[in-house]
Amino acid sequence: MKDGIEYAEMLGMNVSSCDVVVKPARKKRKKDVKDDVIAKVNERELAEDIVREYQNLDEYENVSPKEETQRAKRRGFDILKLQGVAIFALIVTILLTNIFWENSGINTLMKRVFKTEAQAVDARNYLSFSAKSPSNDLTVEIENGVMTFSGKGALYPVCDGTVSSIVEEEGKYTITINHSDSFKTVISDVDYVYTQNGDNVFAYVPVCYVAGDSAKVYMYDGDTLLTNYIVEDGVIIWES
Repeated sequence: MKDGIEYAEMLGMNVSSCDVVVKPARKKRKKDVKDDVIAKVNERELAEDIVREYQNLDEYENVSPKEETQRAKRRGFDILKLQGVAIFALIVTILLTNIFWENSGINTLMKRVFKTEAQAVDARNYLSFSAKSPSNDLTVEIENGVMTFSGKGALYPVCDGTVSSIVEEEGKYTITINHSDSFKTVISDVDYVYTQNGDNVFAYVPVCYVAGDSAKVYMYDGDTLLTNYIVEDGVIIWES
């Protein structure tokens, strides 16, 4: 290099020189490196999230009609299963309420429904019934529609019905039996009663007993005492 300079001077050329200063590379501070790493990690995670979103979207869009139908069926089944559980819970609640709360709303409703059914009108009149004599063993006399039975023995209903009243007076009982809303019988002056108020009674089951005196049987159409009948061989025959 020195020879080159001397050679240039001999030729009369201007010679210039410069100093080159090499600055050492600046070291990044630890804090700057840390921030860069965090930024790169955040950028990577964001990119991965975007990729996953697109993958999910692509997967959803690429579902075949068959798979979509199956998914819809599964969703429908889950809804039905949830509804079934809800209905079962409701039924259990109603049953427990009925058991432990007598005057609950559902109990009151059921009582009203059955009471309404029980109160249905029975419009049959006495001519609709095949009535029988209350006794084939006791002596009977009929006068003005009143049957009087004397002796010891049981008395039966003239036909099926429901006991609507039992009245006791001076050791004697009077029983009223409704056969329909209009047809009823009244048995009075009996010594023992085999039934209770509200019981259903039947023509072949005794309802009371005469212990040696006499008892009377009346049959009514509404409030009118029936007199247009006769008794033959234990059967009541209605006369027109």
